[in-house]
Amino acid sequence: MFRVKVSELERNNATNSIVTIGNYDGLHLGHMKIVQTMNQIAEANNLRRILLTFEPLPREFFADIKQDKRISRLSLLRDKYRILYNNGACLVDELVVLKFSPDLANQDANQFIQQILIKQLNTTHVVVGDDFRYGKDAKGGVSNFKQQQIAVTKVLPCYADNVRVSSSLIREYAKKNQLVELSKFLGHNLHYTSRVIHGNHLGRKYGVPTINLCLGKNKPAVWGIYVAYVYIDGIRYNAIASIGKNPTISDLDGYKLEAHLFDIDLNLYGKVATVEILEFLREELKFDNLELLFKQIYTDLDNARQYFIKGKF
Repeated sequence: MFRVKVSELERNNATNSIVTIGNYDGLHLGHMKIVQTMNQIAEANNLRRILLTFEPLPREFFADIKQDKRISRLSLLRDKYRILYNNGACLVDELVVLKFSPDLANQDANQFIQQILIKQLNTTHVVVGDDFRYGKDAKGGVSNFKQQQIAVTKVLPCYADNVRVSSSLIREYAKKNQLVELSKFLGHNLHYTSRVIHGNHLGRKYGVPTINLCLGKNKPAVWGIYVAYVYIDGIRYNAIASIGKNPTISDLDGYKLEAHLFDIDLNLYGKVATVEILEFLREELKFDNLELLFKQIYTDLDNARQYFIKGKF
């Protein structure tokens, strides 16, 4: 477990906490409804607000064991912090991240409550979605909290345009590059935040230097070439982003996110950057050689610049 203090507010030195638990991938409109409910209860009862999540996500953990493909991510861990911080208006007091491990996977619901919620987080109230399950084999439910004298508030599903908001629905929009619908249900544009790492420096040789973000095993929800904003140290840059596997250059089975920032060339290695997806340009393609690849990239750059000039291309 690691804990990140998000808010400097001490909430009148509150010792007990209210906790919401879940994957919170993307922190979409449905998630935010739960967080808002938690905030209302915390304010009325002087409770410390904690959001508890997992890395990797449980479904990713079990996919790795079975050697299956992981589900796509709507956010990385840094994105959750970024959204919860919300430009200074902290939505929680603390972000708690549990490493999802074999031990945690085998922990039953009552053990989870006693060892984590009560002993470590001083939990007296939990707020969860209507379909929340937890513990070994997902056998834990609301009744387990009540048995341990923890108050429970269940939050009804969130609807937008008479459609239930869910991470799976948003992933489908992402898969089809339906970015308007994706942003509507997500509540914000899709973005990924991570540290800038060294790549193969090939773009620089062709006059298109890029920053490469560390994705680890995390599978991005969108694939292709996109118009984007990049945020570094509070500064926003116009950019073009490539998300996928770079099939022309690499045969490795890994995910890559790189972006070219227009009209600047800075040493940004080690910086934390956010890439915000704005508009779909084209699908990722495999070219026969680098000359054909970069000929297409130069066209992509022109199209992206037109987007920033005219709002379209």
